[in-house]
Amino acid sequence: MPLAFLISKIIRVDFQNKENPLTNLGVLFSLNQMIYLIIAMWIYPTIPDKMLMVIAIIFGAHLLPYGWLYLSKIYMVLTILIPIIALIIGLNYDPYVLGLIMILIEIVFSVLLFFEVKSLKEKTSLSDSK
Repeated sequence: MPLAFLISKIIRVDFQNKENPLTNLGVLFSLNQMIYLIIAMWIYPTIPDKMLMVIAIIFGAHLLPYGWLYLSKIYMVLTILIPIIALIIGLNYDPYVLGLIMILIEIVFSVLLFFEVKSLKEKTSLSDSK
């Protein structure tokens, strides 16, 4: 969340839109991730070589409520794909391979979200002009 707050300042976006009643829900989704850290803390001393896989799975799983909140198909698809990909690669390859794949997934994810938002803006501007 601190990183999201910093980025919102850089790109001049209202991080805590007080007018939107779903803002508190979004913050709750973010705070819910703290619970996932308990799982990660248990995994690390038990099987430290699988820690990156666990973090990648947690990352993918945490996207689910945001898919609903933002009505985003990209979030919904990737919340399923990321944990599955992380599990398969994490069990069969060295952690650096999973790290590289996750970087690639993040780049693709960002680009797809960019186009999804752009498409929504175009639809909104078309409906506003009617």
